[in-house]
Amino acid sequence: MSTTPSLGIPPLAGLATYEEAARPGLGVDDNVELMRRYNYIEGQLYKLSAAFINPTPEWEVKGALSLHLYLDAEHSQALRQRVAELRRPPLYLDQCPDLKLEALCDEALRAANTIELLVGVFQVIRPALLNAYRTHLSEINPVFDFPTARILKTAIAEEEQMLDWGTQALAALINSDEDRAMAESWKAHLSAYLAAAGSIMGREAVPADLSLPTSRATAPFVADVDPKRDWRSREIYNFHYRANDVYLDENADMDERVLALMYKRFHEMDVPEMMASIVLQTPGKPWEYYRDMGRQLWDEARHSMMGEVWFEKIGFDWSKYPNHVGWAMHLNLDREPLERHIILYFIEQKLMDKKTGKKLEWEIALSANDNLATYFQDYDWADEVLHAQIGRRWLKPVVGDVKAILERAAEIAVKDSPSMRERSKLTPQADWWPEYVQDALGKASTSTAGAENGLIPSFSYQASG
Repeated sequence: MSTTPSLGIPPLAGLATYEEAARPGLGVDDNVELMRRYNYIEGQLYKLSAAFINPTPEWEVKGALSLHLYLDAEHSQALRQRVAELRRPPLYLDQCPDLKLEALCDEALRAANTIELLVGVFQVIRPALLNAYRTHLSEINPVFDFPTARILKTAIAEEEQMLDWGTQALAALINSDEDRAMAESWKAHLSAYLAAAGSIMGREAVPADLSLPTSRATAPFVADVDPKRDWRSREIYNFHYRANDVYLDENADMDERVLALMYKRFHEMDVPEMMASIVLQTPGKPWEYYRDMGRQLWDEARHSMMGEVWFEKIGFDWSKYPNHVGWAMHLNLDREPLERHIILYFIEQKLMDKKTGKKLEWEIALSANDNLATYFQDYDWADEVLHAQIGRRWLKPVVGDVKAILERAAEIAVKDSPSMRERSKLTPQADWWPEYVQDALGKASTSTAGAENGLIPSFSYQASG
């Protein structure tokens, strides 16, 4: 009981009672050592998401991995900043704090399919990380280590949301005894590696009889950056793409131009697929680089969701028509990581053009009186302004000023595209747009713009953006 007269107002900013605040929590050194471990795991979860955005075919999983990559980047950034505030330079945070944690993460990267990926992340690693965060929060002083408490509370809420999604996704994907046996086997495999590390906090006793399963990580990890899609994307190598031409066609009906815009939004899943390859193949940058790229990657996935939601609102089945992977595939397979980023920035700059870019896209949706499309284009436009800033921030120190970046982009654009040439032979380059318009809008197409496109060399640089 307080020895000081009270006015009845909660003391200590409402964070704790005097009794709670008088209990010392984890000291600075213990705090830092635990946050080093968390930071490593958050960084490896970021890498896991980036590594599986391309080879994972399920559309919904690609979107979720894009979000989770961004959240893990933010968690890592917050942990790094807090460590720097606790008398420790953050530079050593890029070093692995425990080789046994490294072994766990190396195994998780060797998931053979979507079920194994999700089992490793959502039945082994994230539950253990969430438990560590909850335990840590219970052990710190809520007043005098408030900055750490705030970071942990945010991370706990977001980890809970991610785990809820992962649980539902696994329930949807595990449909047979074979699936269940595979999931249980892989969970046991990774759980053994987690136990060998003393779990995420490194505190749990390692069972005396623990025997690690044979490692899959027998060679350096090489990410698969060739984009895969499930059956709903149809002919993913039919590169005939008219949306960029139709939305600019002033002779087309406004509702068809909006349809083209919403297809462009929907098609933007190719940007996370391409950006995932950049971050995977660009080591050694400051963490702020990966955080910024993670933010943009998630924004682009949200843009794809704009189209997806719009289609759902009008009752349109997008799985009936091609949704090709050409842009991401070509850049991932035919260009170096820096070249990909330069092309991405080149496109972001083009989108700032008032005559053909984001302002015009918003005006088209507004003129068509489509409130949802206008709302989407409003936020899409704001995001792209930010993305242009991100590109400048990280490319200028490496390439030069904006003029130098754009000149380099022009050089990259004329280089050969072997993946486009070869994959285009696998399926007819058929124009599906007229049927698409008829199905979505219930009337004939009013635009012939882009009908002659087929496979065109410059296609790769007319981003779905």
